[in-house]
Amino acid sequence: MLVRFYDPTIQAADPAGRTLSSILALPDTELEYCHDYIQLLFPLPERSAYHPTAPVIDAATFHAFRSRPDLQSQLTTALTRMLHFYGFAPAPASNAAADMAILPVAHFPRASRNWLQRFNHNHLRITRIIRSLRVLGLDEHAAAFHRALSAVYDGGRSGIGAKTMMFWTRAAERPLYLAPEDERDEGRGKDFLYEFEASRQGEADGEVAG
Repeated sequence: MLVRFYDPTIQAADPAGRTLSSILALPDTELEYCHDYIQLLFPLPERSAYHPTAPVIDAATFHAFRSRPDLQSQLTTALTRMLHFYGFAPAPASNAAADMAILPVAHFPRASRNWLQRFNHNHLRITRIIRSLRVLGLDEHAAAFHRALSAVYDGGRSGIGAKTMMFWTRAAERPLYLAPEDERDEGRGKDFLYEFEASRQGEADGEVAG
């Protein structure tokens, strides 16, 4: 379902008849008050407690997104739409070696009124977005979004709580097999994510040894 939904040629609809393009065309007011699209735009390996019938990332979906630039391009488009909703935008890189940047834009003061406060449902959405980006292969985008949020957090002076920032950081930095809400710092989680991280660590260890 997820691959067909994101595939730019197939453009499959969800059970409600919505395609990716139709969801991304929704006005900000609908993005704020509708709660059953974010699980589809930014899926996770974990089942959603709020939308338990939403599709989840399995091994096949994981490998499809990581091997297909067209799917990642579509995911980037979804991210750009949600960044606009939150008052951010990707910034052009100053040079080829520069890290990707996501920055507040002109409408940030207005857009941030939706979420720059304690105990707001958008905080859970943002955690989901960061984790989903990483699992599906957009690590640089996830890191850039986390840096932007960290700057806005400003040591807690923005109104964002320390616990919220902790979850955003967990989503951005933990091994993929550990979900942000998991209070353990160990365990295997989903086997395909554990195997991926183990393989990546093995490659890194080999480069150091070499």
